[in-house]
Amino acid sequence: LTEPEETIQSLERPTKVVGATSSGKSRLRHMNINNILKEIEYTEERSAEGLFDWFTQKNKELWAWSREHSETKLLRKKKHEELSKGLPDKFAHELMPFAYYAKTYYSNTPNAKFKPCCGSEPYDGIVRHNGEEILVEITNAIDGYKWGLQKELLVEKGHSPWEHGILGVKGSKTKRNRSASDIITSNQLAKKTDTICKTKKLVKEKTLKKCKKSMWKELPYGQNKTILIVTFDDIGFSEKDWVAFVDFKRTEIDSIEHRLRKIILFGWCDKKFLI
Repeated sequence: LTEPEETIQSLERPTKVVGATSSGKSRLRHMNINNILKEIEYTEERSAEGLFDWFTQKNKELWAWSREHSETKLLRKKKHEELSKGLPDKFAHELMPFAYYAKTYYSNTPNAKFKPCCGSEPYDGIVRHNGEEILVEITNAIDGYKWGLQKELLVEKGHSPWEHGILGVKGSKTKRNRSASDIITSNQLAKKTDTICKTKKLVKEKTLKKCKKSMWKELPYGQNKTILIVTFDDIGFSEKDWVAFVDFKRTEIDSIEHRLRKIILFGWCDKKFLI
C-alpha cells in the first residue's frame, strides 16, 4: 500500500508479474516450492542492495507460484500447506523486514553485509559492518485472525505475495472478503482509537517478552549486540496515527528495561521504521 489512507476499493492488481505468463503456468504449477527457496541461497551473505534485490525476485516468483496454486481447492490446500511452514513462512515474516531494514539504513554502505538465518539460532539475521557483528531478532505483533483475513484480500488485489497462516479462517470466500474489507475500512474510518490501542497493546506485549529475554545472560540478547525489530499491522494508518506511534515508541517502548542494542518498530504495509 502506497498511502495509509487508501481504501481497499481503490487498490489495483499489478500489470505484470514475473513468471505469470501463460507459457509458464504449467511449469509453476508443478514446481516444488523448494526450487524457489533454497536454504543455501536464503542464508547467503549479501550487501544491502544484493539482499533486497534477491528478496524482490523471490517475492515475485512466490507470488506467481501462489497464483498458479489458487485455481482449484486441491491446489489451494497444497499452497497453504507449503507456504505456512519452513522457509516460505520465514521469508514472509522475517526476511522481508530484514531486507527492508538493510535497504533503508545501509543502501549507501557497500561494505556492510547481511546474512539471514533459518536454523535454531535465537536471532533471525546478522549484520557485519566495520569488523562488528550485530544480531537482528524479528518478532511479529499481529492479530492472527484479523491479519489472515486482510492478507487474503490483499493477495487478490496484488499487494501481497501470498496468503500464509490463514487456512483456519472459516466461512465462505465472499464472507471472508467482506469481513476483511470491514476490518480495513474500520481501521481507516471508525473506532480508530480502539484500533490503535489494540495495536499498541500487541506491540508492547511482544516487546516486553523479548526485553525480558534479553536479560538472560546465556543468550546473545544479553550482550547488548542485538537489534530487535517488532513488526505490526499498520493497514489504514494515517499520518496522524504515525505521529501518535512515534510518541508511543518514545514513552512506552524505549522506557522498557532491556539489554538490547536497539528496539525498532516496523509497519508492514507502509514499510516505515520507528527507531
